[in-house]
Amino acid sequence: MMVMRGVGRRVARWVACAVVAACCVAGAVLPAQADDGPVPVPTAPPTAPPSTPLFPGRTIRMWADFDFGEDIVPGREEEITPAARLELVFSEWGNGWNLSEQECQELVSTFWSGTGPDYVVEATAGSNECTIDAYYMGEARHAFYSLDESGHMQVRPPMAYLNQIATSFDDVLFGRLYFEVTSINDARCNASPSKEDLNKLLGIAHKSTCVWDVDDGATMPTTDDPLMEGDAEDYFTGKLAGMVGPFAALNPPVNPFTITPAPTTDPATGASAAASGDRSEPGESSSTGLLIGIGAAIAVLLLVGTGALVVALRRKK
Repeated sequence: MMVMRGVGRRVARWVACAVVAACCVAGAVLPAQADDGPVPVPTAPPTAPPSTPLFPGRTIRMWADFDFGEDIVPGREEEITPAARLELVFSEWGNGWNLSEQECQELVSTFWSGTGPDYVVEATAGSNECTIDAYYMGEARHAFYSLDESGHMQVRPPMAYLNQIATSFDDVLFGRLYFEVTSINDARCNASPSKEDLNKLLGIAHKSTCVWDVDDGATMPTTDDPLMEGDAEDYFTGKLAGMVGPFAALNPPVNPFTITPAPTTDPATGASAAASGDRSEPGESSSTGLLIGIGAAIAVLLLVGTGALVVALRRKK
């Protein structure tokens, strides 16, 4: 009897563990509301371009800040580092303001994966906001500026890619671009901003700002043409370690729109699979697979318990 009670208790514990595990797994797939927490940024690129339109039936608001000069970079908080910082913010416009943490993770994984030298990125899910802050240092800054031997400098945010991101949504308001450059003089803004503040002296260097706000009648730039140009100051080539050279390609992030998905099935089997007419919804397939996995785990545990019970009975005889 003692053996039987011991086996029974062990079986009960195993079944209870399986049930708890099932509850944990089921809870993990529930969407969570964004609440000012860090969001992991994947280093591996996506394997396929995004399925558009994103977030059908919902309006997403998007804006960008681009600061070129120096900043406090994550991991280097004890110093000010020469850097270009791009901040990209998404939020839901109306409809309850309910951009979730899971949806923020999907946006980050889709549009801001990859890694590289002289590059740091952080993403945060806040109250109805998804924020990406990317910092580019050293040679990586050449994605945003060119400098010739005469000292003429041109600076650009990655507007072509930002507009690709914007047009992937079902309904989007890309409403504002704030663009600031330090250590440039005799600067001018291109592409007709709604507001500009040029050649403001900050001690030993100048700062210029251009703003495109669609609420003020501006048209958002859509190409990678330079949006500001002027003369690089000694502070840029000295303290900020700016180097002569042309624009370079932006990488990271990995542009998902340039990815050609690899075939996942043999053409012959793919045709037969298509003919079989598997029309299950992705959510239903994942839920079914989850339930099958949990059921299989419980079945295995019960089989083990039954085997132990049989052994115990034989020993008693």
